[in-house]
Amino acid sequence: MAVMPGHEGHDGRGLKVYRAARDFFLFQNLGYPRDAALDWVGNRFTLGRTDRDLLRRGVFAENLAERHRAKRVCGARWREKPLWVDGHNVHITVESLLLGRPLVLANDGALRDVAALSRSYKPTAVTEAALTAVVRFLKTFPPRAVHFLFDAPMSRSGELAARYREALRHLGLSGEVRAVAVPEKHFPLSGAVIASSDQAVVDACAQWLDLARWIMDFQGLAFFGYDFRSLLASKAVVW
Repeated sequence: MAVMPGHEGHDGRGLKVYRAARDFFLFQNLGYPRDAALDWVGNRFTLGRTDRDLLRRGVFAENLAERHRAKRVCGARWREKPLWVDGHNVHITVESLLLGRPLVLANDGALRDVAALSRSYKPTAVTEAALTAVVRFLKTFPPRAVHFLFDAPMSRSGELAARYREALRHLGLSGEVRAVAVPEKHFPLSGAVIASSDQAVVDACAQWLDLARWIMDFQGLAFFGYDFRSLLASKAVVW
């Protein structure tokens, strides 16, 4: 993995965010409610909305971060079970990698996008490249079965699902691709691996795969952004 912190880790804003992240981590560990701790730290360090969202996605109490890490599938074991892909979550993160957008490596080990595109996402010139990166990775490392679920309320989700369906067919991969109202309601709670870095999905599933991060390493893509993994420095941090 090529970690390129860029200006985020060296300018005044970057140093302030890392100090705020440390305090946010400590307050959560002391038992303060997560939202209250974020408000207090955000106000103390005069953080804007973007930086507060970055901390929300990147810094968790030690016990929660460790629970997330314990459920993350490493090595080749994920290929032994059906893989369910949180379509927009993975795809948008890969697009951000290709575009050099800032991301966060959270202290629970997940690579997360901080573009906050949510329902405003629309396909762009880099969409095809991201789609190809995802599907070619799965062609190289095929799971037992693959199911893509996209968020139907998001703009042109049916079109994106159709493009993935065609790409799978073109590369000779059998798989299910659907756009559904609430993807997380369709993910099996056990007996499968869920490819997502969404906190709610990671909380609920039995095993999760950080597919975008695997693709980042597989393609040698550079990571630009904040890395909060050192907040668990007292523990062994294993990629």
